[in-house]
This record gives sequence, C-alpha cells and structure tokens, in this order.
Amino acid sequence: MYEVFRHWDTSTVGLVNGLLQDAGVRTVLRNWDACNITEIPIPAIYPNVCVLRKEDSDRAKDIISAFLKSSATTGEPWICHECGEQVESNFLECWQCSTVKG
Repeated sequence: MYEVFRHWDTSTVGLVNGLLQDAGVRTVLRNWDACNITEIPIPAIYPNVCVLRKEDSDRAKDIISAFLKSSATTGEPWICHECGEQVESNFLECWQCSTVKG
C-alpha cells in the first residue's frame, strides 16, 4: 500500500477516497477510527487513503491535486442584489435569501 492523502477530517478523506475509486483506482482507508481516540491532533493517526498499486500513486496524486485546486475559493465575493448580503465567490446562490447570483 502507498499513502497518497492524509487529513484530519474524515469527510474530506472519504470524499477523496470516493473520487479515486470512481476513477478506477483501488484504495484502502487507514486510521479511519483512530482520529477519534483523542482530542489532541496527532497527524500520525489522521485518517488516510492508500492506493494498492505503486503505479497508481502518481495518477491518484494528480486527481487529488486537481480536486484540491478546484475546491479552493477563487475570485471576489459578490453582493446579492435582493438583500445586499456579501456572498463568497464559490456560491452561486445567496445563503441569506436564496437569490441566484445575477
């Protein structure tokens, strides 16, 4: 097994694992429950995703990198024309009044 991703948040690890599996990369989750045994963050026991074959490592890391880049907030916040609320650029709908960005 070859580790390709480690994070403290199990939902992020699960999402990355799903992305890799959808791309046909065979994976194994490690330390899935271990991160809940202490309130002190210990990176060595963060949940992580491993690929089974070494030749899948580079492809898996490329998929993860593309996902992380696409998840980053980019651009300037916008102002909702209906309620005047400032909304982060990655949202297409106002969180306050549900008006679609126009």
